[in-house]
Amino acid sequence: MRRLSCLASVFLALAVSVIPLPARAQAPGTPASMPLVVDMRKLDVGAWAEYAAKVGDLSLSSRWTLVARDEKSNTIEMTTKGKPMAKPVVLRVVLPADPTSGEKPPRPMVVQLGTDPPMLVPKEMPVPKFQRPDPKNLVGTEEIKVPAGTYKTSHYRERNASGTVDIWVSEAVPPIGVVKAVMSPVVDKTQPAAMQAAPFTQELAATGKGGKPAITKKPQPFSEQKMRGLVGQ
Repeated sequence: MRRLSCLASVFLALAVSVIPLPARAQAPGTPASMPLVVDMRKLDVGAWAEYAAKVGDLSLSSRWTLVARDEKSNTIEMTTKGKPMAKPVVLRVVLPADPTSGEKPPRPMVVQLGTDPPMLVPKEMPVPKFQRPDPKNLVGTEEIKVPAGTYKTSHYRERNASGTVDIWVSEAVPPIGVVKAVMSPVVDKTQPAAMQAAPFTQELAATGKGGKPAITKKPQPFSEQKMRGLVGQ
């Protein structure tokens, strides 16, 4: 069971690592809290945002798409590509109508690795959580340029034991509002360079409409064997 949990946490970490947050300072296994400034109930289904991220020397791309909605829920798919993953990872999360409410998700998460059949995520895996940015962390309003264009944003900054997190958000960027995120980790002088946390930068690369679900088949039970080889060399 311990090995299964470790393997499962690999794809979950990859799926949520597209946003560096203060939640990284929490104990391992606790759900990450992601910033949300967009009212998903007012979005068109199919709205998406694509991001380019750098984690140290590694480059990743990710796309967040609102693929479904009803009166009680919003369904988001997060697709992440790039090294060290050997294949794309799609994580589907069904959120409450108000993702910041803290309500339990109405359905379990589903993961798909490349073209493999989708699998149910083990119930013990933490579900990504969303919250409104804390007003006390507001630096100010700024106009910034990213690959997707120029945006008027609200800039928030939070410092914790792990380092400093800066996030720029805009209500004009569905489905969650993130325009740019930068994490500057604290250097741990007691650890060698190879053990230091890598700096993280993420920028909005594109937005669009008409996104379609990547996960279309009925999910199968979770398979530890299929997780092997997810992280390439």
